Amino acid sequence: MKVVSIAVAVVVGAAQLVVAADGEWDSTVAAGVNVTSGNSDTLAASGSVSGEKAGEDNEIRLGVEANFAESEVDGVDETTTDNAKAYLAYKYKFDRSYAYSDNSLATDDMADIKYRLIAGVGMGYRVIESDAIKLGLELGAAYMSEELAGDVSDDGILARIAARHDQALSETSKFWLSAEYLPRADDTDDYLLNGEAGVEAALNSTLSLRVVVQDRYDSTVPVDREHNDLAVISSLVYTL
Repeated sequence: MKVVSIAVAVVVGAAQLVVAADGEWDSTVAAGVNVTSGNSDTLAASGSVSGEKAGEDNEIRLGVEANFAESEVDGVDETTTDNAKAYLAYKYKFDRSYAYSDNSLATDDMADIKYRLIAGVGMGYRVIESDAIKLGLELGAAYMSEELAGDVSDDGILARIAARHDQALSETSKFWLSAEYLPRADDTDDYLLNGEAGVEAALNSTLSLRVVVQDRYDSTVPVDREHNDLAVISSLVYTL
């Protein structure tokens, strides 16, 4: 019930932030599919829906993304990727500094994660802010609640240190890089480390090509599971 209460609070808070945020929405839908056939049959699919809204006083970014892959060798089907994530990030700006709320709910069958809810708050500062380049640093705390395979549950308080770099490469292309370190407040040897790098280039006024590299490291994982998960995702993006 605890995680349900927190999830409901996050959803209600998100609805209030969406209504309160000023600016115009920049919304996209992305999808990618890779298929092979022959000695081995494989299918890999990814999809996401995201929205961003930037105003004079606040910014909001939210979305849902999912990835799935399976392979068939000698008539045997095996799922190799099956994960999904919903996220919401909000910033209230005080000139170059800002208060933020960063929240996510994720599931990953291959990593034996039934769900992982992280809700965090803190302060950030724009080290660089121009039309072409933005670099922000963030420091805060977060509450995590998760359930793993075998009905193993855990929760706790995390510290959060994060950075994000956005850069316009041209009028029709952009690059971004983000990193996030989340150690437990009571045991810094137990931590999460997330990183993402991406580039997107416009094909025309509504379609773009996006390539993203995501790396997730969990210092404490179930038995027989890897600590590190790396994914390279290419997709076609449609701007709404």
